[in-house]
Amino acid sequence: MRRKQLSWRLISGFLAAGLVFAGLAPTPATAAGGPNLAAGRTASASGSTGPYTAGNVNDGNPASYWESPNNALPQWVQIDLGSSVSIDQVVLKLPANWETRTQTLSVQGSTNGTNFSTLSASAGRVFNPASGNAVTINFTAASARYVRVNVTANTGWPAGQVSEFEIYGASGGSGNLATGKVLTASSAQGGQGANLANDGNQGSYWESANNAFPQWIQVDLGAAANVSRVVLKLPTGWGARTQTLAVQGSTNGSTFSTLSASAGRAFDPASANTVTIDFTAASTRYVRVNITANSAWPAAQISEFEVYGTTSGDTQAPSAPGNLTLTQPAAGQIRLAWTASTDNVGVTGYIVYRDTTPVATLAGNVLSYTENQPDTATVEYFVRARDAAGNQSADSNHVTRTGTGPGDTQPPSAPGSLAFTQPASGQIRLTWSASTDNVGVTGYTIFANGAERASVAGNVLTYTDTQPTTATVEYFVRARDAAGNVSADSNHVTRVGENPPGGTNVAAGKPMEESSHVHSFVAANANDGNLATYWESAGFPATLTVKLGANADITSVTVKLNPDSAWGRVPRTSRSSAATRARPRTPR
Repeated sequence: MRRKQLSWRLISGFLAAGLVFAGLAPTPATAAGGPNLAAGRTASASGSTGPYTAGNVNDGNPASYWESPNNALPQWVQIDLGSSVSIDQVVLKLPANWETRTQTLSVQGSTNGTNFSTLSASAGRVFNPASGNAVTINFTAASARYVRVNVTANTGWPAGQVSEFEIYGASGGSGNLATGKVLTASSAQGGQGANLANDGNQGSYWESANNAFPQWIQVDLGAAANVSRVVLKLPTGWGARTQTLAVQGSTNGSTFSTLSASAGRAFDPASANTVTIDFTAASTRYVRVNITANSAWPAAQISEFEVYGTTSGDTQAPSAPGNLTLTQPAAGQIRLAWTASTDNVGVTGYIVYRDTTPVATLAGNVLSYTENQPDTATVEYFVRARDAAGNQSADSNHVTRTGTGPGDTQPPSAPGSLAFTQPASGQIRLTWSASTDNVGVTGYTIFANGAERASVAGNVLTYTDTQPTTATVEYFVRARDAAGNVSADSNHVTRVGENPPGGTNVAAGKPMEESSHVHSFVAANANDGNLATYWESAGFPATLTVKLGANADITSVTVKLNPDSAWGRVPRTSRSSAATRARPRTPR
């Protein structure tokens, strides 16, 4: 639904005023385009759970994701673009097969990483698998280096969650580059020619010859352009279908390279039968869609073929970095060095890849990189150069460090003196003393009732959990190091829940009577305040009686087992009944 013109102007005015106040200079808003500025950049977050770290939000894999500590909102994740850039669009994604959820979040920007202003106000953003679980947020263009998403609520899980965090620049963006350009195809069925795929009418369409896959349709842009997105459409009234297709590019119309690999693309009427395909920006004149299957009809079908990128400015990529070498200056260290790339305008940075994943972005005058890796790890590296326009070079040569020897196998010592307090209703605050390690402690993992609850950094010695006041929870902590070695458990502590809240255990300290027992598992164990000891009968039926000593009003009976994970692996069910052995209290 379109906003009224007056309302949009008023909103834009308020946003612009806020940006000036925060030191982020607004620039005229234009359609977002060009490459994803977050690709290869450094991501960080307020916190994370287990392996779901901030680095997952720009690894190019929509199935991996960042997840903040649970039950601790608000939380944030941010991208450092390396320098201030004019931006006006953020795209957030969750794994495509996740269920619908709404996350309440805002987009914020900063030039220094300390003072943030609002780029898009906090609102409920609906992630729906029918639209690819993607949310696009447009806002008035602003210059920012650090772009942050601040999450305050999530209807699907008690944490912030983002699988891909994409940022697009406001300057240099294009409209649909295919508009008015010449389209050709490998074939056409009847009167359904290729020209119908860019006539601006989503109701008309190109259809290839039937039962003759593969088929292709392509557009000649007339000149090389920096292309980073293709949008494909089918008529909105058609039923859902999946077409398996790849996007290819060429500078001469003869030799094509892959821009986006072949995959099943779901056209769903719930998302207007529209598919958006983003890829690393590439300079190309001919853009081709190669289709190999269609789940609904034995032919390729496209009603609108749109291409986006940049049409002006620098479209020439730097040369590939040369002579990449690898040395190991110390145990657990790998140092890479390479010779400089060249560019028609200038190289602004290098992106270092480990096992095909970007791990660092360096300035254009830096020609080495050192990182820590366990001596046992086998890792492969290559480097790409980039320029100010976002053009990326081809890969440097690849180098591999083959892991040797056992490396660091010594685990850290167990965390000590684990204790808890309850600073507020529903909160449990854990503290412990630091572990030691022969190399260094990199983090601590907190367990609740035998299951991993959260992870914190190696210099953090406290964690606050949220639990109902009625819940009985046992905690312990383990330390870990960079090699993945894990310590023994800390001491265990148990917060016994109130049931009912504020009630008094009238059985405490009273004598117990049993029908039978085995070994040393006597009745008194069931009333000694220690969850590690227990009563066990010699057979069924069995009775266990507490002698209260006098008549008492009781409202509930609570029976507990050891919360240790060893007990929790096998479900246990018992039939029980409670009876008062004393005469009921006489009303007065």
